[in-house]
Amino acid sequence: MADDDGAVNNTVPPAAKRACTEKIKVLVTGGTGLVGRALESHVISDPQPNEEWIFLSSKDGDLRDMAQARRVFELHRPTHVAHLAAMVGGLFKNMKYKLDFLRENLLMNDCVLECCREFGVSRCVSCLSTCIFPDKTTYPIDETMIHNGPPHDSNFGYAYAKRLIDIQNRYIYIAQITSSLCHHLML
Repeated sequence: MADDDGAVNNTVPPAAKRACTEKIKVLVTGGTGLVGRALESHVISDPQPNEEWIFLSSKDGDLRDMAQARRVFELHRPTHVAHLAAMVGGLFKNMKYKLDFLRENLLMNDCVLECCREFGVSRCVSCLSTCIFPDKTTYPIDETMIHNGPPHDSNFGYAYAKRLIDIQNRYIYIAQITSSLCHHLML
C-alpha cells in the first residue's frame, strides 16, 4: 500500500493486529545467522503479546540428525517455523564441496520439515537463496522461474538443496499453502 507521497507503507494495520489473537510460538532455525539476527531485531523492536519467538543456533541441536531435531521440537513445541538454517560457506567452498553442501542441507531440510509435519506445525517458511535460479535465464527473474533450468555450476549442490526445500514445502503444506502467519511472517 502506498502513502499519499507514493512511499510504500509496510506497517500492519491495527485491525489486522487485533485479528491475530491466537497465541503462536515461532521457532527460528538459523537464528544466529544474518537473516535470523535481522528477524530477531525486527521482533524485538515490535513485540506482540500473542507471539513467542525462539531463535536457535547450531548449539541447540544438530538439525541434520533426526533424533536431535525431534528433541528441539519436543522441547519448544512450535506452532510456526522460520527455517533459515543452512550449511553455507561462500563461493569457493561451494565449488570445492558441492556434494557436502547438497547432502548436509538435504539432511537438515528433511529433518526440520519432517518435524514440522510430525509436530503439527501450522506454517513453515523456508529461506531460499538467489543462487537457486537457473544459470541461463531471462530477466527480470521471479520465483516462478526457479526450476526452469540448472543453477550455475559454482553453487550446484547448495542450489539444488535449496530448490528441493521448495518442493518439500509444497508437498507438506499443500493444504495450508494460502494460509498466512500473523504480523511478522508474511509469506
